[in-house]
Amino acid sequence: MCHIGIKQMQKKIGKLYTARNLTKNITKTCKLCDICIKNKTRGQLKYGLMSYLGPATKPLEIVSIDTIGGFGGSRSTKKYLHLLVDHFTRYAYIVNSKTQSAKDFIKLLNNVPNCHEIGIVLTDQYPGINSQEFKTFLQKISITLIFTAVNSPFSNGLNERLNQTLVNKIRCKLNEKPNTTAWTSIAHNCVDKYNNTEHSITGFAPRYLMDGTDVSLIPNELKLEKQTSDWMRDRKTAIERSIKSHEYNKTIVNKKRIKYNFEVGDMVYVENGHKLNRRKLDELRIGPFKIEEKVSQSIYKINTGHKKKESNLFHITKLTPVPIPE
Repeated sequence: MCHIGIKQMQKKIGKLYTARNLTKNITKTCKLCDICIKNKTRGQLKYGLMSYLGPATKPLEIVSIDTIGGFGGSRSTKKYLHLLVDHFTRYAYIVNSKTQSAKDFIKLLNNVPNCHEIGIVLTDQYPGINSQEFKTFLQKISITLIFTAVNSPFSNGLNERLNQTLVNKIRCKLNEKPNTTAWTSIAHNCVDKYNNTEHSITGFAPRYLMDGTDVSLIPNELKLEKQTSDWMRDRKTAIERSIKSHEYNKTIVNKKRIKYNFEVGDMVYVENGHKLNRRKLDELRIGPFKIEEKVSQSIYKINTGHKKKESNLFHITKLTPVPIPE
């Protein structure tokens, strides 16, 4: 029957036959089908509730790094924009370069003023960041490095959203007067404007939360002098608004997900790579594989045979438990 679903099988059989627990047995047969679980896009449950790293309670306690490619050709030979964003203030730092080497990411971190100490760096598994050179640099200045799981850009959502914002700004500015200014100069200008603009979540400009600078459009002669107590109060308000926004998003996302606790030794199917890199008729999930280690509440180590150790770390949303027959 080419793996028809539960309702279709009920209609097919129910018209001609009857039996004790017929509907229950049809449902069980479909849900235990290894081929259906690994190959169907619809009817599959989503496991794992939404969580996040933090919240950050002070500037640069948690930062995340990401890279945007596809630039170049606009009066510049540089192709990449490397971005660091502070989770507390939403302040952004950038570096433009031709490569994605460790030196580029070290330069990005060195852009952060010495008066601020970085606590944690959250990032995807780029070769330059995963290199021994970059890891040694972080160890010397006592910064903790946390990798997101494979094919899980939502784990670095703050960066991903800012990526979209900055690319849109750069595109708009570049096409105002095409071929007059290098995209790298426009990018730095757009980041500066972003840092001086009130953030939609915190309600304050990143630069103001970072160092107390009043970046409002009111003429300097009319600006009221802000006290340190006002600044600290606004920082506290920013934290409260960030947490409130996260809790709202968490409520929306978790409506479509199931809380599930995977344990070491459990057998699971794993999502078969990114859908853009997968051929049309490849299995959507591969396995089953055994969970080897529970790294955190949402990250699991599963040996799928990949040579790179970091590529064997999977987010809970990429896993499907192997059903156990009754």
